[in-house]
Amino acid sequence: MRRNAAPSADLSSLVPVPSSDVLVLGSGVAGLSAVVRARRAGLSVTVVTKGELGWSATRYAQGGVAAALDRADDSPELHGSDTLGAGGGLCDPDAVRVLAGEGPERVRELIALGAHFDRVDGRGELARAREGGHSVARVVHAGGDATGAEIERTLVVAVRESGAEIREGWLASDLLVDDGRVAGVRGWGPDGVEALRARHVVIATGGAGQCFAVTTNPALSTGDGIAMAMRAGVAVADLEFMQFHPTALHHPSMPRPLLSEALRGEGAIVRDEHGAPFMRDEHPLADLAPRDVVAKAISRRLIERDLDHLWLDATAIDDFAARFPTISQACAAVGLDPTSDWLPVAPAAHYLSGGVCTDLDGATTLPGLWACGEAACSGVHGANRLASNSLLEGLVFAARAVDAIVAGRDRCRATGVLRHPLAVEPLAVPRGVTTAPGPPIREELQRIMTRDAGVLRSATSLERATDALAALVPTEVESANLLAVSTTLVRAATARRESRGTHTRQDFPEASPEFLGRLVFTSAPEPEFVPLATEHEPSR
Repeated sequence: MRRNAAPSADLSSLVPVPSSDVLVLGSGVAGLSAVVRARRAGLSVTVVTKGELGWSATRYAQGGVAAALDRADDSPELHGSDTLGAGGGLCDPDAVRVLAGEGPERVRELIALGAHFDRVDGRGELARAREGGHSVARVVHAGGDATGAEIERTLVVAVRESGAEIREGWLASDLLVDDGRVAGVRGWGPDGVEALRARHVVIATGGAGQCFAVTTNPALSTGDGIAMAMRAGVAVADLEFMQFHPTALHHPSMPRPLLSEALRGEGAIVRDEHGAPFMRDEHPLADLAPRDVVAKAISRRLIERDLDHLWLDATAIDDFAARFPTISQACAAVGLDPTSDWLPVAPAAHYLSGGVCTDLDGATTLPGLWACGEAACSGVHGANRLASNSLLEGLVFAARAVDAIVAGRDRCRATGVLRHPLAVEPLAVPRGVTTAPGPPIREELQRIMTRDAGVLRSATSLERATDALAALVPTEVESANLLAVSTTLVRAATARRESRGTHTRQDFPEASPEFLGRLVFTSAPEPEFVPLATEHEPSR
């Protein structure tokens, strides 16, 4: 059987291996943060990743980390208010308070670990930028537009020095469950099918941008952890809220080069095909509007005018190459000069706001299973993630998950997204990956999702996507995962008959109070609607 083909559903032939205290799936900011913290607490840790340790979506993050760090005009409360404002009414307020309140300390810990953030010349203070949806400049960057790469570098060094067991080139395919509790994972290592056992498993596998043909995500972002959780009957939610970054460079390269939101924070302007600025007619914050607003405004014009791109005018930004070296290099590689050329842009799939449902400590509905980062639905993003909150979420909730494990926690509590009881019965024997011989389906799946379930959706397009996806037969694990996540995303988008945040229905253009809640999937094919909580327990 070839590498990445689906292993047999029969687990009896797998040779048992020694158990770790914690098994971390994924090597982005969330996974690596969890590894470092768990090792410092004295736990035995194994971390597995599909590629090399530094290959994750984190390293592509140009935007920075948003945190209220020692500024007179800022506070965790204001950061929380901005987060709630961007989330389309679906953020969990307790989760937002946790994010904004604990975020500054997590950033300070990262700096103490060796991360080098940009400083103001001559004063040594952290340089701060303002991005879309933020009321003040609170976003810290590294290398101008290479924040993710610097965070990844820092954490990879710390993990390699921590003594954790590192397994690179290892593709997890399914969760192992014993007596109603997670017991590890099975999947493909360099030597074939293996089972890795652990007392606790942390899903930090990132998002599913590869569901779409045009994405800023690397090829590894195939929704693996979310799909594994679904096959085990673990609750997932908010998958309809795929955030499309409005200003990806329109160019055949993939993943699409990202033109950071920080450009608009520094004065860049989105212009139509005639050169006219239009965002001031769309939102009070104009070009600094939340990214879902900008993405929809661009997409409408592309469709109405039969265009494939509009323009980002960054010519007014001084010292561009020094302030945004990564973007400058990406533009130069395709013959563009941001100081004199308008840059062609179009929306690209960027960040999945939903995922595996967790309480305020990252615990899921399956005992012993935890989730953090983009693979999780913690409640902080709601229907639309505020710019530069993603790296912070990984730092904050990875730490909380490890702290809960160290404290002896095993099960989720009624907090955050899991405040209300769900009709959840995790499967005693999780469904295994099912594949069959045939041609690869990834490109066809991406074409279907981009055409029919992208920025703008309708009942007609979603029905077409449903039928087309049902006809696909996956031939390997990653395609099976993409198909599982895509199918669930389309089901959620079909059920949510309104427009909210990053989910836009052309046939239901307004937000509806009837959908002020989450669509939660467990072992049933159709979602359970969970109304947004109106009362909140204080976070610890």
